[in-house]
This record gives sequence, C-alpha cells and structure tokens, in this order.
Amino acid sequence: MTSHRPLNSKISFRYLKNVCVSIFLFIFITNCASSSVVKSPDAIKPASLQNFAAQPSTQMESTKEQIQTLSQEKPHPQDATASDQKDYEVQLESRLEELTAKLSQLDAMNQQLQQEKEKAAQLSRELEERERREKELISRMSIGAKIPPLLLITSPEDGRQNETNSVILAGVVEDDNGLIRFEILVNGRPVEGGDMRGIRPVEGPVPKRLTFEKRITLSQGVNRIQVKATDTDALITERMLTVHYTANRRNVWAVVVGINDYPQLPKLKYAVNDAKEFHQFLVEKNLVPAENISLLLNDQASLKNLRSTLATKLKNAAGTDDTVIIFFAGHGATERDAMSADGDGLEKYLLPWETDPSDLYSTAMPMREIAYILNRIRSERLIFIADSCYSGASGGRTISVTGMRANMNDGFLERITSGRGKVIITASAANEVSVEKDELRHGVFTYYLLEGLRGAADTDRDGVVTVDEAYRYVSEKVPRATGQEQHPVKKGTVEGSLVLGIVR
Repeated sequence: MTSHRPLNSKISFRYLKNVCVSIFLFIFITNCASSSVVKSPDAIKPASLQNFAAQPSTQMESTKEQIQTLSQEKPHPQDATASDQKDYEVQLESRLEELTAKLSQLDAMNQQLQQEKEKAAQLSRELEERERREKELISRMSIGAKIPPLLLITSPEDGRQNETNSVILAGVVEDDNGLIRFEILVNGRPVEGGDMRGIRPVEGPVPKRLTFEKRITLSQGVNRIQVKATDTDALITERMLTVHYTANRRNVWAVVVGINDYPQLPKLKYAVNDAKEFHQFLVEKNLVPAENISLLLNDQASLKNLRSTLATKLKNAAGTDDTVIIFFAGHGATERDAMSADGDGLEKYLLPWETDPSDLYSTAMPMREIAYILNRIRSERLIFIADSCYSGASGGRTISVTGMRANMNDGFLERITSGRGKVIITASAANEVSVEKDELRHGVFTYYLLEGLRGAADTDRDGVVTVDEAYRYVSEKVPRATGQEQHPVKKGTVEGSLVLGIVR
C-alpha cells in the first residue's frame, strides 16, 4: 500500500493559518464596506469600537484551533488507495487556489478601505475647519462687525478713450446704517457739486442709498476720477477709474448737398433747409472747421461739381484715420436696366441739379458710381446719409421715370457699403417714399436726425451720439410721424463706436 504523505507536504501549516486569517479579515472588511453610512473615525464610540474589534480576534483563535487539528489528523484510512490520496491532494490544491483568489480580493478591499479611511479623515478635518470658520464668523457678527458702504459705478468704463471733453459719471452707493458723505474728485481736485448736494436720497433722513449721475469735465490727457463714500460708522469705500481725453484725435471732412430748385424736375421745399441746418450743426456743435466742409446748394450741386468734390477733393483730403460725412437731400430715381447688379432690373440714381429725366444715364449719378467713389476714399470711418428715395411713387423725394412704381430690393445699399469702414443711412426703405412736412419745415427724416444729434438720441448720457444711437432714434420717430409709411434703413459697419454728434 502507498503511504500517505503528511498534509503539510502540499500546504504548510503557516500558510494555511495566514490564508484563513485573511479570509476572516476579508469578511470583516466586506461587512464594513457594505454599510450604507460611512462614518468618520471620530463618529464611532470607544466602547462600540472595542466590541467591534474583538469579534475577528475570537474568530481568528477558533480558526487556529481548527487548523491545528486538521494538521494532526490522518486524511484517510491506512488502506486508502493512491488514487484516493491523489484526489484528496487535488481537492487541497483547488481549495488553495480558491483561498489565494480570496486573498487577492482581500488585498484589494484592504487598499480600498485604507483610501476610504484617508478620505474620511480628510473630510473630518475639512468639516472641523469649516465649523471653526463658521464659529469665528458668528462670533464676529455677534459683536457687531462693521461693513463699509457698497459702491457701484455703472459708467464710464475704466480706461475709456474719450473724444469729447466731458463724460457722465453714474452709479449707486448704499449702506445699511446710512451715508454721511459722498465725494467726487478728478486728478485730486473736488468736482463742483460732486458731493451730497444734487444726489437723490431714496429713503430716510440719513440716506441709506444714493444714486448719482454727474457730468465730469475732462482735461487733456489722463483723467483720474475718484469716488468716495463714508457711512455713519466713519467707514470709507473708494473707487478709482481713468478716462483718457484726446481732443481732435481725428480730422472730420464733410460734403453737404441740398437741392430744391430742379429746373427739369418737380421742385422740393425743404431739401436746402435740411442741408443748411446739417452744415450748421457740424460747424457749431461738432466744431468741424468750416473749410473742411463743402456745402453745395441748388445749382452748385451739378453733376460735374458732385464728381469733382467727392471723387477728387474729398479723396485727396481724407486720411485713413479721418472721419468722412456725406449728406445728400434731394431727388432720387430709378430706371429700367437689365444689367443691374441688384437683380431687380433697375438702376438707382441720385439726381444733381441739372438732371434731365429723359436722359438719366448722362445727367444723373448712378449708385454704382457712388459705390466706386466711396471706395476711392481712404477713410475707414465714412458715413453716407441720404434723405431721398427711389420708389418712383408720386410725392416725396423721388420721381417716376418709367411711369410705374418701382419694385426694388436694397442690394444697392450693400454695394455702397462694401469694403472697410462704411455706413449708409437712408431716409426710407427701398420701396417707400421720403416725405417732407410743412409743420416741420424739413424732410421728416432729417428733422428727427438733427433732433437726435443735438442730444435726444444720447441714451447713455455720455455726451456723444454715435451712428447706432442716431439710427435707433430715427427708426423710432420717423415711422411714428409718417403713419408707419417710412422706415429708415442702415447698412454697413465700422470698428468701434462711430461718433456722429457731440452734445454740448
């Protein structure tokens, strides 16, 4: 008979002991990990911790006894065959593999448990720090911590580049206990009226909230604007911003045209008046030198003079950084032209003083020529304003050449503003009429344009009227004044804000 090999010939007593101990630790860790609530170490009471730790110790002692007994017993009777012994060894090997796999799982679980313990400890420390801060804050609040006034400036923005000598300073300041002093200083000097006088209190004898809106006169160069607010606890809040003022940073060149007395066309009443007042506005309000403006009225606005003034004089004078303004008040017209680039079969014209309605091609200025002339001008800040129309309807600043009202699109406006830095504003949409009114003694569009440029369109109260502000103003006023029959149109863009009017 084949003698039995002792049990530790395949598995040593020490290895079995370690494996069994690991199994029980695995069971213990698994039970901990499966708990629905993870507690920090400080959350477990000492007595509970001792009882919890004693359980695996008892199980480990019991396991040691079982392993000792197992190592001393004979695995099979003396008459067991070699085959039986082999099967028993296979079972032991299988069990060993199973225990080894569980041991690997145990190691992974042990690492995970250690990570969770570290996270719990970190969370506990963070909670303690947060609790400490909250207690400190509550302590400060309980002894009446004092907070300075809240000061907000809504305009102007810090670092602003200004082309005019004034700017609107606006904002709000508030304090729960009340405000006793408010100051505005420019370059260290107090601003006249820049204190509590003229500031509107919202509530209470000692105002807790003040709104302010003050026009600040600027000096050439850098202006440091300082705003200070003091509350009843003598706490001060201060804000500082800078505004750069550079006078005459750009030259302005303008051509202003107004035609009433067409010898071969219906006469207009107020186109000359439109041109004269627009010219006056540029000189008196915008301070454009008179020699920089070409004013062409009636017979001065011949086709030859228009071409010479726009295509030669203006082209030669205006530089890239200069501003160019072209204003035209007079008739417009359309003529059938199958070669029109706009796809509507119509060519559009501005009509000089001597225009012959039977020969527009040689006596009027087509929009394609206007586009060509504007592209010759180097300025990247060009504004073209036209108080005329092209619909061919009766009345208004248009004439009918074809005997029927034109049905056109506004593609010609986009052609005019093609290229860099050009904007056009027309008095009406492509198929509308630009009207005059006796009670206004102007074209409706020009009347409200001038009204807006003189200050009504300055919505942000910064002392200047941009092209966009002017267009928003006429877009509201003109349709209302014409029963929704006339709607101004704007095409083109320039970089940054394009100033059209200065409010003084």
